[in-house]
Amino acid sequence: MTRARATRLLHIPDLDVAPDAAEARTAATIPKPPELTWWDWAVFLLHTAAEVEHALMVQYLYGAYSLADADFAGHAVPPDAAPRTAAWRNTITAIAREEMAHLLTEQNLLRFIGGPLNLEREDFPFRSLLYPFPLTLEPMSRTSLAKYVAAEMPADPGEEDIAEIVDRATGATGGMRPNRVGVLFDTLVDVFSDPAKLTDADLHPDSAADRQARPEDWFGFGRLIVRAVTTRAEAVAALRAIGEQGEGSALPSPGEPPAHFHQFLEIYRSFPETEYGGTPTWLPTRPVPTDPTTGPQPDGDPTAERNRITHPVTRTWAQLFDVRYRMLLVDLAHALSRPGPLVDDAGEPTPRGHLRDWAFLQMRGEELSGMRGVARLLTTRPAKADPAPGDPACGGAPFEMPYTLAIPDDEHSRWRLHLSLLDSSARLTADLAAAGETGDLLDELTRIDTAARTEVEKLLAAE
Repeated sequence: MTRARATRLLHIPDLDVAPDAAEARTAATIPKPPELTWWDWAVFLLHTAAEVEHALMVQYLYGAYSLADADFAGHAVPPDAAPRTAAWRNTITAIAREEMAHLLTEQNLLRFIGGPLNLEREDFPFRSLLYPFPLTLEPMSRTSLAKYVAAEMPADPGEEDIAEIVDRATGATGGMRPNRVGVLFDTLVDVFSDPAKLTDADLHPDSAADRQARPEDWFGFGRLIVRAVTTRAEAVAALRAIGEQGEGSALPSPGEPPAHFHQFLEIYRSFPETEYGGTPTWLPTRPVPTDPTTGPQPDGDPTAERNRITHPVTRTWAQLFDVRYRMLLVDLAHALSRPGPLVDDAGEPTPRGHLRDWAFLQMRGEELSGMRGVARLLTTRPAKADPAPGDPACGGAPFEMPYTLAIPDDEHSRWRLHLSLLDSSARLTADLAAAGETGDLLDELTRIDTAARTEVEKLLAAE
């Protein structure tokens, strides 16, 4: 949602961590604007939660993919540097997958109350009182980790170094203390729990049958919280589970996996200082841009221009990444908008089943490709055609939002949109091949798109 639309509704008191621990333990909720009904407020909060999950997910992924595998710079590179960065990357990408699962559950909750779905994302630059901090795609550092810790932390973290971490995060966001995501979920729990606020007439339990993402269909097991909801109690439980996975449970069960807050805190404490205190002992990351873009024309802002990818082949890979990103969002929007099972009576994928399968292929590929493969490749390619001092040496996944996330109203036009995106991908892969790019990653992308095109053309012919 736009900044004007969000901030107009959010003239609310400061909901940052309270200075007094006893006060901090008192759950804070966000007051409802008088111009909204409770149902409308629930939709607004779920839309905001979905945008927060989406924004955190792409920032976490960008930071994870910035971590190097080898050839670390520094005068005191530890002998276990590669295993360390691999472990950090695995932890952070797992957290990002869990944020994606949260995003699906929030779409289910919107279905449950009859609200419109929302796969939008905070885009940079943007700021509101509900977002943790302005979205920034940046290489992993203690400062970026401080922001992630501050966003995911509970009201009373009980950690000795939390003040230092929050101060560091605040300094990185222009003096604006990051907002805790938990406050948003506390407010949603309060609204969903109260039948005087969200009435039984507002609920649509029948939507779980074929309009929600079911955990068995979207691999929502273990740490991946994908919940279909049919009752108020299930909705509240889903919201609490998402909140607790971020900041931790007040009464954790024995052997319970650590929350996002604790995982980021552990990485923060073990990550080397690369920004302050003189020459770093070692650099765990590649020299990737901050907020990379792919625009064809120079940017008048020197900082934006420095982070614009200008190497022609790298920029084509980055544009291909953006097309795959849009494909993922369209696959999700179409799958969640289309009722019915994922397989037919013969066990073959239905159109909705294909959409689900394509969404996973966009994310992880068959073995090498998907957005994951292209993102990691970009960090090994030159960012600039003619680099200047201070320019980033390597590229990065831009995660540029498409001009629209709206999908057409009728099925024929929706499939035509898929075909258009496949055409865009084909043109870019052909451009890469013409530039001399070869390899298993490009072959796998082409194979995935060829199979998808066959199904889309069948569906268009049958309409």
